Amino acid sequence: MSARQKINLNEIFEDDIDENSSSMMDLMDDNEVTELSSSQIIKGTVIGVAQDFVTVDVGFKSEGRIQTTEFLDAKGNLNVSVGDEIEVFVANADPGSGGLNLSRARAKQIKSWENIEQAFAGNTSIEAEVIAVVKGGVNIDIDGVKGFMPASQTGERAYHNLDELVGRKVPVKIVDFNRKKANLIVSHKHVLTEEKDRLRSEILPQLKEGAVFRGRVKNLTDYGVFVDIGGIDGLVHITDLSWGRLKHPREVVAAGDILDVVVLKYDESKHRLTLGVKQLKEDPWYNILSRYSVGGRVSGRIVGITDYGAFMEIEPGVEGMIHVSEMSWSGKIKKPSQLLKKDDNVEVVILEIDTGKRKISLGLKQIGENPWDALKVKYPEGTRLRGRIKNVTDFGLFIDIGEEFDCLVRSADITWDTREKNPVSMFQKDQEIEAVLLSIVPEKQRILLGIKQLTDDPWLSLPERYPAGRGVEGKIVKVTDFGVFVELEPAVDGLIHSSETMVDKSKKLSDHFKVGDPVKCVILSVDKGSRRISLSIKALVEKQERDNVNSFMAGQEDVKVSLGQMLKDKMSVTHE
Repeated sequence: MSARQKINLNEIFEDDIDENSSSMMDLMDDNEVTELSSSQIIKGTVIGVAQDFVTVDVGFKSEGRIQTTEFLDAKGNLNVSVGDEIEVFVANADPGSGGLNLSRARAKQIKSWENIEQAFAGNTSIEAEVIAVVKGGVNIDIDGVKGFMPASQTGERAYHNLDELVGRKVPVKIVDFNRKKANLIVSHKHVLTEEKDRLRSEILPQLKEGAVFRGRVKNLTDYGVFVDIGGIDGLVHITDLSWGRLKHPREVVAAGDILDVVVLKYDESKHRLTLGVKQLKEDPWYNILSRYSVGGRVSGRIVGITDYGAFMEIEPGVEGMIHVSEMSWSGKIKKPSQLLKKDDNVEVVILEIDTGKRKISLGLKQIGENPWDALKVKYPEGTRLRGRIKNVTDFGLFIDIGEEFDCLVRSADITWDTREKNPVSMFQKDQEIEAVLLSIVPEKQRILLGIKQLTDDPWLSLPERYPAGRGVEGKIVKVTDFGVFVELEPAVDGLIHSSETMVDKSKKLSDHFKVGDPVKCVILSVDKGSRRISLSIKALVEKQERDNVNSFMAGQEDVKVSLGQMLKDKMSVTHE
C-alpha cells in the first residue's frame, strides 16, 4: 500500500471497521450526525466529568462515556472540563447493547495518522514530542501516535546529549511509516538541513568583508570557535576573539552563546568563512600614547610568567612586559617566579612604548628608590673595605661587604705581577680580605674593588729608578726562543731580546741561560704605558769595553805627565 494513498479506517482497526464501510472523510462530512454507526468519528460536548468516566453529548438519543484515563496528560493530570468540544470515535453505537461507547484516544490517533500521511505526501514538517531515550535513538509521540527517531536524525547535538531532548517538542519530517503495523520513523535533522539550506541561500550574497551577523557558538577548539550565522559556519580564531590574552576560547565564550561577529574573509572556492569578534570593538592600542607615557606609573594584573619576565595586563587588550632585569636593583632575582605569581596586582613604571611592535616595557624596581645612588655617597672611590669572599671564579672574586649587593674583584685587579696567570688561585672561599673601592656602576649593577690598588703601582716610578744606561743585576725567570726575562724586583720584569744576549743566532738561548741564574745587564728603555723594560747584555759588554778603553787612555795620560815633569826637573837642575 502506498503511504500517499487515502487510508480507510479498516486498515487501522480491522476488528472495528467493516470492509464495506465508507472512508473516514466521508463519515465526517460537514460534521453533521444524521445516523450514528460504529467506527465513526464525530464531535461532541463534555457534559460531565466523574472519577472514572467523562460523559459526552454527541446529539444522539443517549450520551456516551469515555474513561477518564484517556484525558490524562503526561503528568497524570485530568485535562478536560465540562463544556469542552472534542472529537470522539464511536466504538459501539448500539443503544441496546449498553449505549454509546466512545473513545477520545482512538479519535486522536486516527486524526494524527491522517496528519502524518498528509505531511509525508506534502513533504512538510509536523510537530513531535520526544518522550523517551531508547537504544539507538528516541521515542516520539505525534498526537497519540508513537514513533521512533534514530540518534543520527536528532540534529546537530552529540548523541550522548539525547537526554536533553526528552520533553521537547520539535518539528520533524516523516521518513517512513506503516499505519497497519503502526510503524513510524521521523527525522528532525531533515528539518534542520532544509532550514539551514534556506538560510544559507539568503546569507551567501551578504558575505562581504566587514558585514556583521549574529550567530550561535556551535563548538569550541583549542584554536578558536565555530559560529553558525544561520546556515553557514565560520571560524573565529582565538586571536580574533579578544584584544586581550587568551589561553583557551572557553575563557570568554561557551557553546550555545549568541555572538555578534564580523566577516573578515570568505573564500568562496573553499567555502571557508573567517569571522572576528574583537574587530567590533576599538583597538585598545589606538591613541595609546594619549593615555600612557614613558616614566608614568600604572597598575595592573600579572597574566603570564616566563623565564625571562612577567606579562602584565594594563587594560583589556594592552599588556606590558617586566623583564627580570627590571624587577630588582640587586640583580639577585634570576627568575620572575621568585618575586611574582599569576594574578598578582602590581604597580610599575613605563620604561618604553613601541606602538609599531605593540610592545610596552615596564619596570618594577623603579617604583622604589635606587639604592645605588645611596651607595655612591656612602662609598666614595678609594674607600678601603673589608669583606668575605663569597665565590671564586675564573674571572675574579665576589666579595660580601655587608650590603645588599656583592662586589667584584676582577683577576686583573688582584696583583701588579703580570707573570701571575691565575691570580684567583691565591684566594679561597670565605677568606677575609681587604680591598679598595674602584668604581660603582649603577647601570650595570656593579661594584668593582681592587686588591693590588692597596699598594702603589711599581711601574709608575720605574723611569726614575731605572734610567736608560744604568747597569742592573737580576734573576732569570723565563727563557724563550726570542729572549730572556729577568726579574729586577717583585712584579717588575725586563726582557733581554735574543739580539742583546751576545749569543750567536745559530745557538739556543737555553744552552746559555738557566731560570734562577743571576744576570747583569743594562737598561735600554722603560715604557710604563705598555709596562715593558728592555735590557741588554750586549750594551753592558760594550759599556765595559768603553770603560776599559777610557781607563787605559786615562792611564797613558798620567804616564806622559810624569815623564815630562821628570825631564823638566832634570833640565832645571842642570841649568843651575
